[in-house]
Amino acid sequence: MKQKQILLILCIVLLNICKGTWRELPKYSKSLAYASLVNTIYYYLCRRHLLWEFIPIGINWNILRVFHVIIVTPLLVLLFLSDFPKGLIKQIKHLATYVLMSSIGEYFLNQKKFIQYKHGWNIFWSSIIYVKMYLYSFLIIKRPLLTSVLTSFSIIYFIRKFNIPINKKHKFSRRFDRLVDYFYHSFLEDII
Repeated sequence: MKQKQILLILCIVLLNICKGTWRELPKYSKSLAYASLVNTIYYYLCRRHLLWEFIPIGINWNILRVFHVIIVTPLLVLLFLSDFPKGLIKQIKHLATYVLMSSIGEYFLNQKKFIQYKHGWNIFWSSIIYVKMYLYSFLIIKRPLLTSVLTSFSIIYFIRKFNIPINKKHKFSRRFDRLVDYFYHSFLEDII
């Protein structure tokens, strides 16, 4: 399984290399940083109430998350932005194509047990996230304030929709935080 996770990451890296998207890095660095930041906010806010999680069999889940936050998500956004067309109709088709491809890819990842959904999350919600990820990554360049406001409202909506406990307290001391985190990232959470 570890090799499959690494293969998935390498495929996205190689796709970017083949398309020459690295030339666009300076132009879209703000968008890539934005996508990584929002992904990091998800992992921070939902630390003990994850809605989706990549299954880290053979890889430490923290390492897998870091790879997705600093490599996979930004490279997906870079692929999207690097060949972004001009003209509204073409842009809508481009967005729809990337959302559809990403959603289908995630659906298969879920079927192959690479990703797990919890707390009512499903491929529909992931598709909404892809729309927001691609659209907001484009908008952050043109309208940063509007994008920041939209992102804030989106975060608040998802916190309320999925009852994400922002301040989940435990009776354990700080020495047991790591153990508690392992509980929330194991099959035990599903059982209990």
